[in-house]
Amino acid sequence: MFLIDQIDRANEQAANSLLKTLEEPPPYLVLIMTAENPYDLLPTIRSRAVSFPLKRLGVDEMRQFMSHRGLPDVERRIRLSNGCPGAAVSLDLEAYDKRRESMIRLLEAGAGRGEFGEWARHAEFISARKTEKLEDYLNVLYLLLEDLLLVHQGRPGEELLNPDLEVKFRTLAQWTSFQWIRNAVLKVDEVVELLRRNIQKSIALDALVMNLREGARQ
Repeated sequence: MFLIDQIDRANEQAANSLLKTLEEPPPYLVLIMTAENPYDLLPTIRSRAVSFPLKRLGVDEMRQFMSHRGLPDVERRIRLSNGCPGAAVSLDLEAYDKRRESMIRLLEAGAGRGEFGEWARHAEFISARKTEKLEDYLNVLYLLLEDLLLVHQGRPGEELLNPDLEVKFRTLAQWTSFQWIRNAVLKVDEVVELLRRNIQKSIALDALVMNLREGARQ
């Protein structure tokens, strides 16, 4: 039995190498693959696999789960784990807050309001943390952009994933437009695609800031 986690992150060459095995698996083999977004998979992989969709837990189910585990910061973990109990357990809030601070600076710099030099200081800090993956920062950035969009749409602060940053989001909302937020998400998507090429963290994030600043001037 083999488990391939996040098969939707595999590049085309790696995905194609699985096709023969999936088409004619040996009788002794059980192959389990996970995918956050199955539509990122090659159609040939989807057609050769049996799909088992797993839904996210509701808020009450998450509270019950974390109560049994005795986890601290229950409400915050519920907001940030998006119905995934494994994510709630493994969430390092101290590390998350450090990444969040850097990504807020990225958004401020990208909106053309924060000084690029202030962002550069955070970029150096990120680059120096060799054990952290760029993906960890991008996941936080997606959450911040989601909150920024909610504020843009006039949603109440209690709906935010990061309600303690509501004031910052309202300030950012004055500096940005819906089109800027949409473009930011698309640019982050592009960086996610480049993760498969083992790009350097600081270069990728600096390029992202410059693209967002260019969009802010248009």
